[in-house]
Amino acid sequence: MLVDFPILTLIVFLPAIGAVCTVATGSPRAARIVGLGFSLLVLGLATVLLVGFLRSDWITLPSMPPIGGRVYWAPERYDWVPTLGVHYFLAVDELSVVLVFLNALLTPLALSVSWDEHHRVPEFFALFLLMETTVSGVFLALDLFQFLIFWEVGLVPMYFLIAVWGGPRKRYAAIKFFLYTFLASVPLLLSVFALYFYSNPHTFDMTQLIATTPVPVGVVGDLMFVGLLIAFGTKLPTWPLHTWLPDAHVEAPTGGSVILAGILLKLGGYGLIRFNVQMIPAAAADMYWLLALVGVISILYGAIVCLAQDDLKRMVAFSSVSHMGFVTLGIAAGVYGYTQLGRGGVLGMTGAIFQMFAHGLVAAALFMIAGSLGHRLGTRNISELGGIARRVPKMATFMMIAFMASLGLPGLVGFVAEFSVFLGVYAAFGLWVLIPILTVVFTAAYYIWAMQRSIFGPLNPRWESASDLGRFEVLPLAVLVALFALFGIVPVILLDMLSAWSNGVLGGL
Repeated sequence: MLVDFPILTLIVFLPAIGAVCTVATGSPRAARIVGLGFSLLVLGLATVLLVGFLRSDWITLPSMPPIGGRVYWAPERYDWVPTLGVHYFLAVDELSVVLVFLNALLTPLALSVSWDEHHRVPEFFALFLLMETTVSGVFLALDLFQFLIFWEVGLVPMYFLIAVWGGPRKRYAAIKFFLYTFLASVPLLLSVFALYFYSNPHTFDMTQLIATTPVPVGVVGDLMFVGLLIAFGTKLPTWPLHTWLPDAHVEAPTGGSVILAGILLKLGGYGLIRFNVQMIPAAAADMYWLLALVGVISILYGAIVCLAQDDLKRMVAFSSVSHMGFVTLGIAAGVYGYTQLGRGGVLGMTGAIFQMFAHGLVAAALFMIAGSLGHRLGTRNISELGGIARRVPKMATFMMIAFMASLGLPGLVGFVAEFSVFLGVYAAFGLWVLIPILTVVFTAAYYIWAMQRSIFGPLNPRWESASDLGRFEVLPLAVLVALFALFGIVPVILLDMLSAWSNGVLGGL
């Protein structure tokens, strides 16, 4: 089957149309159905797109001629502001297709787990769909001007989700989230203009910038690298730019936390690879050590801080800081392995991309569980729980599986991602890999200790009448657990494609 229709435009803008329709219903029940229906339609299109990459004998995607040795698929390009050289330009490659699929998958799951929301339901569901549009736009835009629009507009839906539907300190958390991520966009904006003015002829075309890498080698490139690291590292988030994340997660509604951890953090990792590595590779070769340093610190710091957390949601938030540190460390290993040693490290880059996908699945499940606990028991404090497995067995089972996936149990998706990064780091840096490996001990400690205190042991009498998960909570968790196992047992589904792409990008630096 040949895909000869504007599939990328549909993936980007169908959720926005769905948001308008959702608000127009004016009915909570109709809004839920319409919102979920549009999100499932987009998931179907994203699945077609991914299958086109994995099985081209089933679905064939049109492609544009290779640019700088890279191939981009399903292109859609039209003049937008010709006098400025701005185009409407969408296309997809192996890096973006995985993240687009993740975004399309998590949105209906987040809507499902939020099915019992009763406050301003049409607006609530519409904001999720608007966020899906902006995130897909970031991943698929190949014009810098277009990229910036999607990047900046994407702050608005999450701000309102936290500020209107969040917890007791929602306004503080929403403003902190907005200020951190908005101010971090300043170096991104400056870097975009630098890329435009250094290109000859001037262009916002990201494919041309990747092919020509116009930024001068030296101080200018290194400063741009640091600026982009601040911009994307804040979104990732990496230490020490992470302090907005725990507050945002604790106060956000459950569905908002699912999208925030599952997909919005991945915008940072995507930007690091697309901009820092592909557009200014000489600076990446100079500054790889900075990526490795903040990656290792993030991994260890996030894991150690988790040991001191009592709020389950806050613990999972800090665990995201730790797990996203594998992304920056894997990227550093890939760049150093190829540019400095002329060998190895490709598994580091492959593992970094796979870690974004794996963390998206696992973090979504963890926040669903933490949100359900808080909703049904009135508390997320681990010290106030105890023995709840006998009263809420479904919740306890999903909690154990999600914890095991996050700590890297073999056979589940988290193990594949972290092991790939460790192999890449060993190929690039040798026995220095033992430092980030320490996090395995800390991660096992805080997850197992949290399980022992919250769901095992004697039952706290307060939870004698606790109710277990409902159908709208069980279904999305069951889907995620199935994907933990699928990509943990058969990771080659994605790893072959990501490894080939990483090898091509790193080999061309």
